[in-house]
Amino acid sequence: MPIDILLDNSGDILVSDTADITLKYSIRQAVKIRLQWFFAEWRFAPDFGLPYFDEVFIKNPVKTRIQQIVREEALKAEKVNEIRDVSVDIDNFTRNATIRFTIVTDYGSFGEEVTINV
Repeated sequence: MPIDILLDNSGDILVSDTADITLKYSIRQAVKIRLQWFFAEWRFAPDFGLPYFDEVFIKNPVKTRIQQIVREEALKAEKVNEIRDVSVDIDNFTRNATIRFTIVTDYGSFGEEVTINV
């Protein structure tokens, strides 16, 4: 099971008052990171990420297709059994998308939200 550096809600490394970082395995964090990557953004793993410019931030996006893509990408994270209740809200004016979903794991279910800003 891979260990990650714990991130805060803004995506920055969480640093304690004593300037320490925390190493932690977090299924929730792994899924959120996967959903925040744009397809081919990371040169070391160009197959990772979501096709935001091809599927989401286009004229007349197909929400059922976006929900399917979100489910497929989130299920690639280790220890994720199921993704439920996927909803996508797209603001075409600001070009932001908010994705809400529930992660089902052996350790319980967790409601999460990811906001993508272009």
